[in-house]
Amino acid sequence: MRLLQTLTRVLVVLVGITLIIGALALSDQYRDRIYPGVSIDDPTGAGLITGPLDVGGLTRRAAGDRLTARLASPDSLGVTLQVGKESWKITWAMVGQAWNVQDAVDRAFAVGRERSGNREPAWWLGFTRVLVPRSTTIPVSTTPADAALVRVRVEEIAESLKTEPRDADLIISDGQASVVPAQSGQWLDVNVATAQVLDALAQGTTEVRVVPDTTEPEIPTAEPAYGQAQALLREPFVVEVNDPLTGDPALGGFRTEIAASPRVVGSWLSPLRRQGQITLNFDTRAVLAWVQEAAPQAGEGRALNVDLTTVRILEALRSGGTNRAEAVVTHPPFSYTVQFGDTFFDIAYAHGFPQWRLQQANPDVDPGLIDVGQVLTIPSIDVLFPHPLVRGKRIEIDLPTQTLRAYEGDAQRFEFKVSSGISTTPTLAGQFQILFKEEMAFAQRWHLDMPYFMGFYAEGEDFYNGIHELPITSYGTRLSPYVLGWPASYGCIILNVGDAEALYNWADLGTLVRVNGVAPGTPFGQQTLEDIAPLIEAPAP
Repeated sequence: MRLLQTLTRVLVVLVGITLIIGALALSDQYRDRIYPGVSIDDPTGAGLITGPLDVGGLTRRAAGDRLTARLASPDSLGVTLQVGKESWKITWAMVGQAWNVQDAVDRAFAVGRERSGNREPAWWLGFTRVLVPRSTTIPVSTTPADAALVRVRVEEIAESLKTEPRDADLIISDGQASVVPAQSGQWLDVNVATAQVLDALAQGTTEVRVVPDTTEPEIPTAEPAYGQAQALLREPFVVEVNDPLTGDPALGGFRTEIAASPRVVGSWLSPLRRQGQITLNFDTRAVLAWVQEAAPQAGEGRALNVDLTTVRILEALRSGGTNRAEAVVTHPPFSYTVQFGDTFFDIAYAHGFPQWRLQQANPDVDPGLIDVGQVLTIPSIDVLFPHPLVRGKRIEIDLPTQTLRAYEGDAQRFEFKVSSGISTTPTLAGQFQILFKEEMAFAQRWHLDMPYFMGFYAEGEDFYNGIHELPITSYGTRLSPYVLGWPASYGCIILNVGDAEALYNWADLGTLVRVNGVAPGTPFGQQTLEDIAPLIEAPAP
């Protein structure tokens, strides 16, 4: 019995020793291995290819190798930067981000070996972790991305998507206008995008959306220049040549039109960009060159004033409201060869000029000594027209019938009986215009009051013939209305009381006055101005 007890005690001691030896051996076996029940996982779910990795029983090196093999490659992981409709992949490999394998393995190995205060855990107690494993998951971390490398990549992306704003533009070619629409520019705020990408890499987010900033163009539209150009190029630009002084008077004189095609008009136009808008620029030289080329179409006996016609065309173009302009017509002087029987006065009279105008054009000619075959200069009729002609109004004086008719357009407004100049002081036939108006003019030569006076040509350099009411002497005698219908004046056109006022109020400065034909002789005994107002001083030569 005692022996049995002794044997039992020995057996217990042997078993205890065996267990201790086994525990020590087991603890020693895991001295350099990770305890069972420990696994490593990526909490984001993007890193480990087949789920958590059990590293229990592995050395740190073996665990590191196995973990490295199981983790997704840094070339395949990263953030997609979405900007508008475009996207770029920024991988971990590009920016220096990587799995921190060693850190994960070290933390897995440290499970069960935690310090107690400042004391290392006894290695031989490791068998308890082996025999009673506790499930522990270690998250694998990453080394953070290099902010400088992220910024470099974002800057590259920003540069690739950067677009400058494009101004609207107007193109004029081959007589047509077209528009290049404006376009906003875009750019990426590198600081903001870099911060968002870094945050996404740290959080494991796979996509970052960034709205690019925009830059608006300086010139957002081609209007109003485009609309104006379209209007100008829709049809030819017409220059009207209206010359009532030449051609058929019954048809209003000479009339023609000179057209510039839309292609030509387009060559006059160019877009001008300033102060945030496009306006049309008009090439003065191009218009001037075209007018010079077109000028011969005005025909013989007249010419275009190239400079003034160009100004009118440019004014019409700039107004944008019309494709028409009226040319400024001039009449060049011309030569006349003296014929047998000509006198200097007759030559002037036949061409519608007072004698002093012909003398002015031929300063080296003695009017009393002209010879057959001698060449004289007939001045331009323009010297008689210092004012622009009034459009649509004209006065026609018919000397043979002593009648004055006034027209507005094609409609006759007035018809009056008149008295023109007597044979010794005839009224000059020709074309003139109302030069000035005086409600009560005074004729120093005869001490006459001339109501409603409208001068229309200079008989001398400072003496005018005109249209006026029956004159009144300084002592109150008025020329009798019974003279009307016959020549009775010193060269003026005399109208009855009331008629002169009506015409005076109707006619504007610059109104055309045509005097036609030859007056009949004054009947014997017919009263004239010589009867009531004889010359008291010699007329100017």
